[in-house]
Amino acid sequence: MALPANGAPVRSIVIVGGGFCGTTLATRLLQHPPAAPTRIVLVERQEQLGCGVAFAPHAYPYLLNVPAGRMSADSQDEGQLIRFARRRLPQVDGHSFLPRQLYGEYLRERLRLARLATPGWLHFESVRGEVSNVRSDAASGRLCVTIGQRTLLADQVVLACGDPGPAVPAYAADVAAHRAYVRDPYRDGAIAATDRAVLLIGAGLTMADVAVAGAARNPDLHIIAISRHGLLPRVQRATFQPVLASRVDLRNELTRPSARGLLSAVRTLIGTVENDGGDWREAITRVREVAPLLWQGLGEGERRRFLRHVRIYWDIHRHRMPPATAEQLEALRRNGQLQVRAGSVAQLCADGERLVALWRARGRFDLQELWVDRVIECSGLHQGVAGTADALWRQLLEEGVASMDSSGLGIRTTSYGALVDAAGHTATRLFYLGPMLRAQYWEATAVGELRQRVRELATVLAASLSEPLSGPSVRATVTSHSKAVRAGSAQRTTA
Repeated sequence: MALPANGAPVRSIVIVGGGFCGTTLATRLLQHPPAAPTRIVLVERQEQLGCGVAFAPHAYPYLLNVPAGRMSADSQDEGQLIRFARRRLPQVDGHSFLPRQLYGEYLRERLRLARLATPGWLHFESVRGEVSNVRSDAASGRLCVTIGQRTLLADQVVLACGDPGPAVPAYAADVAAHRAYVRDPYRDGAIAATDRAVLLIGAGLTMADVAVAGAARNPDLHIIAISRHGLLPRVQRATFQPVLASRVDLRNELTRPSARGLLSAVRTLIGTVENDGGDWREAITRVREVAPLLWQGLGEGERRRFLRHVRIYWDIHRHRMPPATAEQLEALRRNGQLQVRAGSVAQLCADGERLVALWRARGRFDLQELWVDRVIECSGLHQGVAGTADALWRQLLEEGVASMDSSGLGIRTTSYGALVDAAGHTATRLFYLGPMLRAQYWEATAVGELRQRVRELATVLAASLSEPLSGPSVRATVTSHSKAVRAGSAQRTTA
């Protein structure tokens, strides 16, 4: 690898996770590289980069739930995805809802082109494997990243591995290993052609995907979906006529110190939009633009109140179904193939090859029995990191390198993604990028928000790699901070 004339040492960044966040971050760093010699290593457990959970290839062509015109990974070039998609689908325009698999191909193409234009002092490589731990190396003061039997040394590590897999729910403890209990709803063959009745736990976008795909494979399938409120996501629209002035700053109008006040303000905004002949979706879109400020303006108690009482209503209006999926789902409900019930599952029991679900309808205390051929978890991965079986996150939490936020939504970070440890100190070398930033920003799952976080973190990384690195190692930091806390005199550090 060619080095600049000054012969500076090669610094390294290891990005853990090659889904949207990891691939887009690597692409951004290649397009806007540090001035110093740098090695970028992208680690992904799957065979292909750019897939993650959302964009992996499947037998059924799942659709993106946002039109192509709003899905570019580059905020400076909103037509980039459309141009790419037209190579395969000439009729695509900004209103089209594309196959998710195609989006994964688009992310890989962006990375490929960025690699071709990489300057000589920048080296990129991808490694297939699963990271089990990240610890400090006392000898070098760098971070030690373990991937199977291999170890990489890094100056900075970015955890772009999304939500960790949730723990097995208590109600499924007795059937966790049963063939009829499915934790991965997007696994090909999750619903067998011989199944006659399946239970989907959850009623959001994942449920809609699984129900439509399952019915396509098995036209005689009977589907029961159970969620706490029994509410379905609203339908997406490719376009609507805006009525709010684009430059109007809604922060002052929407900022409230309580969840109740915030809900009232948003309802008022929706009413204003609809009274002016607009679409409520515009109001939700505009609220998203200031969601981080609104979220950060709520105290801990009000955040909990929001999560308990308001979150479901925000989710069904914010995370909407593509029109084609909504039409298919409605057809299943009309012909009786799909039933959506409000309630909760108390226990799953095995009955030979089948499962029995004991569930309680919302507002009732008695349990009902439901015999099914398959139970599929569709409640999403929004349970944070509590109780996760993921080895990497268990290690980081147990050693105090990472810490959960008080609401249980994700992990604590700074405004640019640096991890905050159990003692409240900011890491200088370890960062997070992905949906668990919801703890900091609330909205942290869509391309529109995540590409902004990518840009911010890439800028921080590029700048810091151009300057001498300083600061204690991860383990030394945790150890010294823990002692300080026990002594009652912890001193806060900055990145």
